[in-house]
Amino acid sequence: MRKWTGVGLLSAATFIGGALWAHAQQVEPGPRVAPPTLVQPLPQIISGADFGFRVDSVAADGRPVGRIVVRQKGQWVEVMVSGDIRRLTAN
Repeated sequence: MRKWTGVGLLSAATFIGGALWAHAQQVEPGPRVAPPTLVQPLPQIISGADFGFRVDSVAADGRPVGRIVVRQKGQWVEVMVSGDIRRLTAN
């Protein structure tokens, strides 16, 4: 009877030790991080008080590429240039 009690205690100790060792091998989850959002960077505007140039990109030769903008009610608005062909007359 003593022999079987010793075998039982040894088996129980082995099982508990193995379970504790397996539990220690788990990787702790890191902090939950929100997925990255696609945020557009604010455009760079080279400006005076109400007239500016919005830089969209830079050409290979280093020249800025962009649009002419004006400030209207606190917001920068792209300019639409109206072109009209007129005959030159001398009066």
